[in-house]
Amino acid sequence: MTPEDVRNVRFPKAPFGHRGYDIAEVDAFCETLAQAFSGRGALTTAHIRQHAFSATAFGHRGYHRDDVDEFLDRACVDLESARRGESRRRTGGRILTPEDIRRLRFSPPPQDRPGYPADEVDVFLGRVAATLAHTGPGGLTSSEVRTIGFCTAPAGRAAYHRDEVDAFVDVVVRTLQTEERAVREHARS
Repeated sequence: MTPEDVRNVRFPKAPFGHRGYDIAEVDAFCETLAQAFSGRGALTTAHIRQHAFSATAFGHRGYHRDDVDEFLDRACVDLESARRGESRRRTGGRILTPEDIRRLRFSPPPQDRPGYPADEVDVFLGRVAATLAHTGPGGLTSSEVRTIGFCTAPAGRAAYHRDEVDAFVDVVVRTLQTEERAVREHARS
């Protein structure tokens, strides 16, 4: 993803009866994101994943929430890759690839907060990578990932930052939902 890709993105309006995200807020955030892709600004993937947009005013239709969220999920993965100096080759429009999972690194939790056990999260990452590498039975579903729960790591045990892991789980859910939707549409045709 390039700064121009971010600046040129066009989101559809929310369906009738839905307010959607405030257009001015999304556009301003996309400009900040474009600056991050050009190496300016201190926007991190955590900032992107935690950013919340206001709903547009009553009686107006803002940007379709799902389309904005999906774009930001892709931007997080691409920004993380760009900061590591890696180029991403997108396959089939996927938000995540098995290679993304293998390269992923989470931060340790802050000193004053517990994290998720690293070994438990690593097993989950292995299952996600296997699911993305092979379609068919036996893989994780978006419903299963949505209900995943990690324990709290005991003191002294290797752990990952909870917010980062939780935000990543959201990206996995969205990726699997997109693939499940594509499979259903293909089956109908």
